[in-house]
Formats: sequence, structure tokens, C-alpha cells
Amino acid sequence: MKYTVSLNPGRHEMAVELSLSGPCARGDIPLNIPTWVPGDYSFDTYARDLFNLRAVNPQTGAVLAVERNGWQGFVVRGADGAATITYTASAYCTDFGEPCGILDDEYAILLGTRYLFTPLHSGPCQVRYLLPDGWTRIHHPSGARALADNTWEYPDYEILLDTPVALGKFDLIEKTVHGTPIYSLFVDRGIGFPQKAEAFASQLAEVARQCFAIFGSFPFSDYTFIMSLNPDAEWGLEHLTSTMCGLGPSVFILPDQTAHGVRVCAHEMFHAWNVRRLRPAPLKDLQHQLSCGCFTEGLWVAEGFTRYYEYLLSTRAGAYTPGQFFSAVMGYYNHLTVQPAYQRVSGVDSSLATYLNHSKYAGRVNNSIDYYDKGMLIAFEADVALRLRAGSSLDEAFSAFYREYVDGGPGYPGYTTGDVIAFFESRLPGLGAQMEAGAAHPGGLAVPRFLENLGFRLEATPGNYLGLVFLNDLGPTVYNVADTSPAGQSGIAAGDEITAIDGYAFSGDALKWVAAQTAPVTLTVRRGHRLLSFTLAPVPLEPVLFTSMRWQGSAGQAAQIASWLGQAFDPGQGELFSFDFYENFHGIETMI
Repeated sequence: MKYTVSLNPGRHEMAVELSLSGPCARGDIPLNIPTWVPGDYSFDTYARDLFNLRAVNPQTGAVLAVERNGWQGFVVRGADGAATITYTASAYCTDFGEPCGILDDEYAILLGTRYLFTPLHSGPCQVRYLLPDGWTRIHHPSGARALADNTWEYPDYEILLDTPVALGKFDLIEKTVHGTPIYSLFVDRGIGFPQKAEAFASQLAEVARQCFAIFGSFPFSDYTFIMSLNPDAEWGLEHLTSTMCGLGPSVFILPDQTAHGVRVCAHEMFHAWNVRRLRPAPLKDLQHQLSCGCFTEGLWVAEGFTRYYEYLLSTRAGAYTPGQFFSAVMGYYNHLTVQPAYQRVSGVDSSLATYLNHSKYAGRVNNSIDYYDKGMLIAFEADVALRLRAGSSLDEAFSAFYREYVDGGPGYPGYTTGDVIAFFESRLPGLGAQMEAGAAHPGGLAVPRFLENLGFRLEATPGNYLGLVFLNDLGPTVYNVADTSPAGQSGIAAGDEITAIDGYAFSGDALKWVAAQTAPVTLTVRRGHRLLSFTLAPVPLEPVLFTSMRWQGSAGQAAQIASWLGQAFDPGQGELFSFDFYENFHGIETMI
């Protein structure tokens, strides 16, 4: 397979020529666009942007028939050892920018997702990139072999799919960590860029240094953070030797947004080890499953452990304080355990159902948990257990697990949940059972107890609730309704817009106040073209939400935490740590 790709920035279109020869170009040739991409576990209509599809015999010029085949596939009929397929693709869609790349009028990020491939060929493929007039720059992450004339050879289509290439106008900052180039590539700028970009790149280099400290080496010859400040670029997708991350326009002017940007990048870089190389079964065999999906039970490790390390690495890099680290852990625990689904769905089942539950939807609070959240808390508990009972750490254990299971030779599908449990049981008796309780079964977490073992005393504030869930703000539109709550018994539905509370105009503060009382409250909602009223009474929330904790540990325990988090930690006896910091890349869900 040989591709030639040319760009028309003014029209945001790319022209692709695919040349096939040899056994894969005989008879009828199936062609496909991936229906999903690794790291973005949802089926999507990527082939919708392809048009002007043509095929010819390059030796005779004869036109070959092209027919649609299934959802996002085609068949070229009657090839005789060679075929040239050409087509055009619309390539500016911010929603598809993360999995497919994007062609701006000033820059392009190209990904193999827009390139038709044939499953009849599993060997090397080449791409020649033709730069538009006035474009002189191209940055190609490691992982492919550079040939002449802006051409690269990839070991296979899977590697091509996993390698974003930047062309055109961009800023490139290079840092070196343990002799390895770490690039920060910005395709656009924002306020504060000239003053802060260099320092931000240094923080990302520190994240890379912390990753190296865990695993003892880099699995790449260079690494590239490809970043955009466009608020519509909701990127966060890992690749083999790079990542694409959306930072937002305030990343250089608001400290909390700077920390958020570091954290997103830390998550994706940790994936260079955990999921891009160390993979749960059957993710080791992707090329044959790009059209049908790849269902795995191991995302609670692949994504959940990576979420844990996004906070830990960011704390070690100075983006967060120790208090914020522990607040984030308890924020995820509170958020997860208050959902009815927590007692119904396991981490394994949530992983297997990712193509159903990865996106937000009505009813999610009752029938699906986020394997990112559950896996993060399993990792935290494992880290505490190893540090307190084995004089070790998750750093040591997980790097050993990586070396043991990163590869198993031809036909190796990847590790299983059983492998994870058995391995960690061998590191510390009882740890495997502890992890199994959280991964293979609903519920099963005991985060508060582990924090108490570290030297904290947790504090909870009993309170009442209605069971209404809101996404990223406090309404007025209901995002979800907990079915075990008063709201769940009242008839209120997801999507209802609250217009009045006891006859008064809706406000988030008013809703929180009435939910904390015991008296019944009447909510008026707009549902489509109807106005409906529901009366419901708040009840005590179970389990209670933990709101803070106080230090009651020893100097030795404080020193252990300081070593763990890579920051000074010397609190006074009784010092208060509030759980007021919580961020979630998938959105903040608040239950009232």
C-alpha cells in the first residue's frame, strides 16, 4: 500500500491516492475506513467525508468498478495485480479532529483514519505528503522510517493509524529528558503564549522525567505533545510516540487551567506504556478488528490506572498540591459511590460495554459506571497497600507488570484480568483479592479506610438529597435521575427543564437549599411542549459524602507521603484538608 496525500487548505479538503500492487490487488479488493480508533471507544461515521472515489488499472488505464460494501467499506471489482484508488475527503471537523486529524487553513494534523486500507495487506505501507504552496514545515513523530521527498514507511497500517503528522504553521519547543527529545508542538496560540509556553513545555518534560523514573526507560526515540488552544478541540487521545491534547484558550493565564493542561498531557503520555504497548486482551491484535470493534475487559487497568497516574504524575511535576491529590481521590470516590450503578456494575463489565457507555446518556447513573473512575480508585488502594504493607509501591509493581506482560510473542492477545489479579497477589498476599473485589464485582472499594491507614481522620456531613443529577452546572436541565431516590420515584425524567421551585423561579442555589431540608418540595418542569409538576420529599443520602479529613498521623507517615507524592508534606496535628478540588475530563456530575 502506497499513499500520496495532497492538501487544499482553502477548501479544507485532502486528496488521497492509494496504489496497491501484488496479491492484495487481484480480483475483488475490499477497502475500509476504520469505524473506531484505539483510545476512542465509540463507533463513528468517519467514511461519511469521503467522495469522488475512483479506481483504475494503472497499467492499462481501465476503470475499475467501485461499490459500497457495508457501513463504511467499499469493494474494487476485477483488479489484475495493480489498482490505483483516488478520492477526496472533507477534513475540517472539530468533532472528528481527535480521531481523524484536521486540515486548517494554516496547519494540518494528518492521521491514517482518513486513509482507506485493505485487510488483504498487513505489511509495510508508505505515505508521501505533498505540502501546499507556502507550507514548508512537517513534524513527524518517531515510529516510521523516513525516506526521501517527505515520504515515510510505516511497519503496518496500525502504526500509520497511530502516528499523527503535523504540517504547516506551528510552534515547536524541544526539551531533552535522559537524552530523548520531548517536543511540545502548538498548532495555535492564545493569550500568554509568549510568556508561558516555555514553562509549560518544561512541566511536560518533568512529567516525562517522572514516567522515566517509574519504568526506567523510554519506549520511544522521541515523543511529541501535539496541542491546540481551540476551545472546540476537545482532544485527549494517546498515540504510540505522541499525543493530541486540547488545552483550552486560558491554559497560560489561569493557574487551574495550566494544571488541567498538564494533567491531560500526563494522562496521555502514561498511555505510551499503559495501553499503547501494554495491552489487555485482545487489544494486541487491532489491525483485524478496526471495522468491528475490539471488546476488552481490561480498560479498568488501561484507562483507570492511567487516570490515577495522571494525578500522581501531575502532583510530582508540581501542578497539584498533596491536598489536591487526596481531594481528587475522594472526589472520585464520592462521585462513584453515590450512583446506584456502583452497586450494580463491575469494572470488568463496564470495560466490556465501553462502546455503549463511553459517551454520556440518560440513565447512565443507574446502569453504568465509568471504568476510568473505578480503575483509578483500585490503583490508589493498591498503591497504599503496597506502601504500607510491603514497603513497595505501585510504581515498582506496575513497572514489573509492564515488563512481564508487555509482549508475549506471535499470537499473544494481551493480558487478562486474571493475569492482573494473580500478578499483584504474588507481590503482596491479599492484594489480588482486594483488586478483584473492585474490578470483578460491583462495589468493593474502601478508599476511606485506606486514607485512615495513611494517618487521616475522615469527616462526613450527613445530609438529605433529591436524587437529581446535573452535568457541569446546576441546571436547569436534568441530566440524570437516580432511580433509588425520591426524584426517581416521582416521575421526573432526564431532559426535564426545571422552571420553578415551589412556584418560584428556578436557581441552583434554591434547589440545593430545598434538597437539604426535610419538607416536600414541588418542582415544575418543561418536558417538550408540556409543563408538569412533581412533589417529592428529600431523604437522607446514603452513603454519606465525605467532605474533609484531618491529619492525625506521625512524622514518619508524613515523610512517607512526601516521598510518594514528590512534594514536601508536613501538616500540623489536626490540620484540615477539604475535599473541594475535583476535576473530570468526562464532565462533572453533581447529585442534588
